[in-house]
Amino acid sequence: MTSKGQSKFVEYFHRAFASGLFTGHLPKVPGTWGSALAVLIMWFCWPAAWYYQALILILAYPFVIYFADNGVRYYGHDGRPIVIDEIYGQAITLFMAPRNIPVYFIGFVLFRVFDVIKPPPAREWEKLRGGYGIVADDMAAGVYAAIVLELIIVFSRKIGLEIL
Repeated sequence: MTSKGQSKFVEYFHRAFASGLFTGHLPKVPGTWGSALAVLIMWFCWPAAWYYQALILILAYPFVIYFADNGVRYYGHDGRPIVIDEIYGQAITLFMAPRNIPVYFIGFVLFRVFDVIKPPPAREWEKLRGGYGIVADDMAAGVYAAIVLELIIVFSRKIGLEIL
């Protein structure tokens, strides 16, 4: 369903980004696949300095909204293959988190839990129009997961568990 005047390449490009390099087309749990892709990208490409991480999140936001909004054209509002929002939410979860396997794993699980249960105001934000609604609930889930992840790290260090 190519829009009038839109090339097949542009459509492919929009679909690729909206679906997290097509991880959103993988079976059963596309959001989980998108989050897993985010963790891999962040493991290998996420800068150590918090200010670079913040800059990436700020600069990426309009692009995430744009591609989520474009994904609606191909997959419907918050269609299952649209996972760019999960990638962004997972990035928020791991913002300033120590780069080690247990922390990234716990952050991944926490984000998925908060993304599924959508505590307030995430569920209400999901109803916003277009890309904003698609991304807003995942941003909220990312913030919730980041807070809980940080509390787990602080508590584990207080009891002497230094692997986190």
